[in-house]
Amino acid sequence: MNSKHKYWGIITTITIAILIVGVVVFHIINKKGTITISHNQSSILEERNLDIVFGSSNAEVSIVAYFSYSCTFCKKFFTDVFPSLNDEFLVPGKAKLILRLMGNTGNISLDNALKTAVCVSKHGNFEYLHELFLHDFGAVFTDEFQGMIDEFIEKDIVFAECLLGGDAEEYLANNAKDFEMLKLRGTPTFIIGNTIYPGYRDFEAFKAIINKEIVKQTTN
Repeated sequence: MNSKHKYWGIITTITIAILIVGVVVFHIINKKGTITISHNQSSILEERNLDIVFGSSNAEVSIVAYFSYSCTFCKKFFTDVFPSLNDEFLVPGKAKLILRLMGNTGNISLDNALKTAVCVSKHGNFEYLHELFLHDFGAVFTDEFQGMIDEFIEKDIVFAECLLGGDAEEYLANNAKDFEMLKLRGTPTFIIGNTIYPGYRDFEAFKAIINKEIVKQTTN
């Protein structure tokens, strides 16, 4: 073999090696951070009484999101991803988003705010409170916010029972237990099908995951 052929042979070998490494890295990147939950943990996907739900409860695909209003990427999800997700999957009834707030922080103002959120979602108009928390979660530490909670308690006995009777506190404690049991590390964390997807993803990533899950459920 002359030197020219030997040279091109080396280049070809290197090129093939790079392509193989590229394919391997691609699959590693796409699988990175995803965890499959076991069969005995599947009840986590079931909708619960105080879950905050966007979309139809009858939707076949559930997106369970462990979420914090103080988390930058949680807010980014709602500003950058949720509008398209809502239009394409939630409104048509193809999927539902189950929001599970992380609580039991030991901070009274913060814990009361989270309990208020789940109780308002269940027994009132959650949209206003949701938008307030997204844009200024620090409002929960103000006297005005505490005054709003006191007014809710005074005017709505059902809300008062939810907030003060222990239901909301127990619900948030169970969210924290799930988070620990699944060994989750941060928010947002999403569970779709039997797979855990930690961290922020753009709409196109969600679209691919949800469509794959729809096909899976259709063929099962």
